[in-house]
Parts: sequence; C-alpha cells; structure tokens
Amino acid sequence: MSLRARIETMAMRRAGGYARWRERLAVQSALWGMALAWSRFLGFFQTLLLAGWLGPADFGRFSALQSGLRFGHESGESGLSMLIIRDLTRGDTPRVSTYMILRGLWIAGLCGLAGLAAWGAVAPPAIRPELPALTPLLFLMVLIPLQGARLAAAGRLDRAAAVVFLTRTVGLTGMTLAARWGWTALWLGFAGAMALDGLGLWLAARRVGPPLWPAAGRRWAPEAMGEGLQMLAFGILGSLYARADSLLLLSLRGSVEAGFYSLAYRFYEAGLLLSNALAVALLPRLAREEAPAHRARRLLGAYLALPLGMAIGMALLAEPLIRLPFGLRYLPAVPMLRWLGLSWIPAFLSSLGATVWISAGRSGRLLIVFAMGAALNLSWNLILIPRWGGVGAAIAMLVSTAAMALAFLPSLRSR
Repeated sequence: MSLRARIETMAMRRAGGYARWRERLAVQSALWGMALAWSRFLGFFQTLLLAGWLGPADFGRFSALQSGLRFGHESGESGLSMLIIRDLTRGDTPRVSTYMILRGLWIAGLCGLAGLAAWGAVAPPAIRPELPALTPLLFLMVLIPLQGARLAAAGRLDRAAAVVFLTRTVGLTGMTLAARWGWTALWLGFAGAMALDGLGLWLAARRVGPPLWPAAGRRWAPEAMGEGLQMLAFGILGSLYARADSLLLLSLRGSVEAGFYSLAYRFYEAGLLLSNALAVALLPRLAREEAPAHRARRLLGAYLALPLGMAIGMALLAEPLIRLPFGLRYLPAVPMLRWLGLSWIPAFLSSLGATVWISAGRSGRLLIVFAMGAALNLSWNLILIPRWGGVGAAIAMLVSTAAMALAFLPSLRSR
C-alpha cells in the first residue's frame, strides 16, 4: 500500500472514530438528558400541586427550605463529582477516596452551621424552625452523585437514565402526595425519594462501575486535597451563585415575591439540566484527550445553538407556560422567566469551558471565575432586588452569567 493510501486510510478511520464517538456522546447525553427532563417534569407536576395547595406565601417558604437543601447538596457535589468522574476514568481511586472524605466533612460542618444559624436567629424566620431538622438529609443525598459518577465514568449513563426514570417516578410522586398530610410527611417523603434514588443507582453501578474505594494500597492521596478543596470552594460559590437570589428575595421582599421567582427559576433549572447532562457525558472522553479544548471547539456550534433556540422559545411561551397551569395570580413570574431564559446561552458556554478546564487539570481556575461571578451576582442582587424584586434578581443572573461566559472563552482556544 502506498504512503498516500495509508494516510487516506488513517484519516478515514479517525473520521469514522470521531463520528462514532459523536454518536455515542449524543445517545448518552440524550438518554441522561431525557431522564433528567422526566425528573424535572415530575418536579413541575409537584410544583403545580404544591403551588395550588400552599399559596404564594407558603410555597415561597417551602422553596426557600428546598433551596437551602439544594445549596448544601450542590456545594459539595457539583465540583467534587466532576473530579470523581475524571479520576475514576483514569483509575485513580486514592484521589477519589480523598474527595469522598472531604465531602463528608463538609456536610457534617453544614449540619453544625444549620443548628447554630437557627439557635442564633441568623436564618430567615420563615425557615428557622425546620432548618436544623432538615439539614441531615444531606447525608442521604451523598449516594446519588457517587453512584452516578461510577456509571458516567464507565460510559453507562444509559443505565443511570433507566434507574432515574423509575426511581424519580416513584419517589417524587410519593413525596408530592405525602404533602397532603402536612410538612412532616412532605419531608419524610423527600427523604424516601432520595434513598430510593441512591439505592437504585448503587444496584446499577455495582457490577459495571469502577470501585470508589481502593481494594489495597493507598487509601487516600494527600496531594489531591488541594484540588479537592479548590473544587469544594468552587461548588460553594456556584451554589451561592444559584441560590442566593431566592434567599435575598425572601429577606428583602417577602415570601410572596420569593414564590413568584422560585416558580420562574424552576423552568430555568430545567434548561440547565440539559447542559449538565452534556457535560457529564463529555467529561470522560475529554479526560482522555491530550488537547480537550480542540475537541470541545468542534462541539461549540451545537452547544450554543441549543440554548439560543430555548431562549427564543421561552420568550414567546413564557406567559402561557405560567398562566395556564398556575393561574392569573402567578403572572408576575412571567417577566422573571423571560430574563432567566436569556441566561441559558452564557450558562451553556460556561459549562463547556468548565468541563475543558477540569479535564485538563486546571480546575483551580474555576474558583477564580466563580468567585467573580458570585460577587457580581450578589452585588447586582443587592442593587436591583429592593427596587425591582424578582425581575431584578433575574437581570442580575443574566449579567453575572454573561460575565462568567466571557471569562471561560479562553479555555476553548486550541493549543
């Protein structure tokens, strides 16, 4: 075979391999995204019922408590889980064990802080009595991302999707129906739903997923502690960035305005689930690449076209999406939803840039970018919320998210 023929054959093989990889990425992302979308649909059904049963004031109180739990969960999960997926893909279980220990310590600290906040009357009065009792639920929520990370590292998000379809259907439906028997039953249903998720993912991952704990040799990697602390700080800042607006609205404008904004934010979060699904499916592949930025650049067009279409659709459909299921009393959430929909575009770009940095071992840079984003978000919220309420919080989200996307653009340059 001539040299030219060999070169052409190699090029065809590479093109075919890239095409197959793109197909696998699309299938895995689609399945995981569909599972998360189904979960969000069930959450939407839950929101519909609870908003009607509780009214704007109590629904705002429930949303604030839920935001507190999500902050605790996401602050220790979002950054560390990406490191766990990366190092499970590379077979470095001592580093994975170090991240798991770090996360457990963080949750234990949060439980203590919640008790002190309630005892010292620091927490908002609307959620102060329940906060210490609910924070220990974070230990149950540890199982879900750990087992999901094993399946993601093994390239079996299809199994994770099948489990989530089943467990979320049962768990969230039961949690919603339990709310008819009061607050205690609602939170017991929440605990049952989380335990069911974790058990289902563990059963799916125990055979195909790589081990989380080393069988022999080193049990942890002290050198990984620095990167783990950086990513924990990144998760804390990211969670504050996502949750501070609801708590500020509750404190500065009352539970009714917080209820309107929380409803609009549920739709915004649903769009972010697709971005998260793409990032989780993409990370194991990028972790094996010598030049992950080059690979990510080839996906940039599709990454931006998707949120652009979503934002346009939301601008057109925001009013019926709020009015038809929730009624006229929730119409103040419509302009908030339109502003939040625009934030999808920079949020997707930031997600792609963050995935590239993590796969390239530059996760420490995320801390700087999210510190800047959190500071901007908090500043703009404090400026806009007193005058504009939930609309001001949505504008603050758009401004800070756009600034972060600009900071992530250099991560996509080919080197």
